[in-house]
Amino acid sequence: MKAVILAGGFGTRLRPLSSTRPKPMVPVLGKPNLQYLLESLEKISEIDEVVLSVHYMKGEIREFIDEKMSDYPKDIRFVNDPMPLETGGALKNVEDYVSEDFLVIYGDVFTNFDFKELIEAHRKNGSLITVAVTKVYDPEKYGVVEVDEEGKIVHFEEKPKRPKTNLVDAGIYMVNKKVLDAIPKNKEVYFEKEVLPKFVAQGEVYAHQIPRGHYWIDLGTPDDLFYAHQIAMDEITKQNGYYTIKEGAEVPEDVEIQGPVYIDEGVKIGHGAKIKAYTYIGPNSIIEDKAYLKRAILIGSDIVKERAEIKDSILGEGVVISRNVLLKENAVVGDYAKIYDNLVIYGAKVLPWKKVEEYEAYIKIKLDPTKVRPGVTPERCPLGLPECIYTKFKAIAGEKPSCDECIENQWLF
Repeated sequence: MKAVILAGGFGTRLRPLSSTRPKPMVPVLGKPNLQYLLESLEKISEIDEVVLSVHYMKGEIREFIDEKMSDYPKDIRFVNDPMPLETGGALKNVEDYVSEDFLVIYGDVFTNFDFKELIEAHRKNGSLITVAVTKVYDPEKYGVVEVDEEGKIVHFEEKPKRPKTNLVDAGIYMVNKKVLDAIPKNKEVYFEKEVLPKFVAQGEVYAHQIPRGHYWIDLGTPDDLFYAHQIAMDEITKQNGYYTIKEGAEVPEDVEIQGPVYIDEGVKIGHGAKIKAYTYIGPNSIIEDKAYLKRAILIGSDIVKERAEIKDSILGEGVVISRNVLLKENAVVGDYAKIYDNLVIYGAKVLPWKKVEEYEAYIKIKLDPTKVRPGVTPERCPLGLPECIYTKFKAIAGEKPSCDECIENQWLF
């Protein structure tokens, strides 16, 4: 049996982290999500080959497989999408490499669900598609399913405004090859919006609920990445104690640690630093004296200088946070960016390699419906920013976003 991992998406909502890495390569506790998926598939004896459907930054994925997964016991095949094909088109593109029934996993799914359960459920129900489903608190963000007493899906709706249940499509499927006959070749086709509803109407789709006690996260946004780290650290805490300090890390006695905390290999922490709950410090990072970190994610090789504070924020690889910087409220800093001394960054996204030397729209903007209307792009910023964000966006992207998009993304160029 073949397992297909869809790993070709752009990951736009994860930018700027996905500006320099494909979404399946975004790490949780220092390990790319793709590696977690491959390790789970390794345990399933029925799977003899993993097919990686790739497009965006495919070279990064291939390099990772060649260097880090060279001893993987199963065959790995790369199938390149010639253009963005979305989920359905990408499945059609692997048609020549799959058997009668095959497993499909979205590359941004972070879970400890045993995929073998879905394989067995599919064999029992005899359907064309079996969907792994799970319960969530915010179903309007996902594909919502309704099932009958036998587990057959009787209704499916992608991102409904008023969901009738909190049971959602988990992005994990068992699919019969006959389904691919309904998908045109080399076309952008959404599996969830165009293919799945069609087979639901024919009564050919069943659901299998991920058992209670298993976690499932769609790594679509920085908030999701925070949640994944929180879940992962909670799991480790159950087994290994309140915090983890890996071999080779240097942590002085006067460093205050309030777990769960994970300090990776080669990290060096200065005197008087405070590392608070749900902080992950990636390999070879340097935290200088009296720095303060709380619910922070540092992907690796980062430098946080004296008295800097990082709260509820994510640093990409190789980021430099200078002295007395305050970074908070879901700020995300792209790889190799540098924030200079004494700046305050609230809830902004900093592009990779950017050097932030002065205040450039640094205050977290509150949406005021009396000043900003969706789809409107005025000549002057209605929020009174010193230099309107979308004037810079125009220079970079060749077009202006509407005000609501500008506010939602909080770009700091």
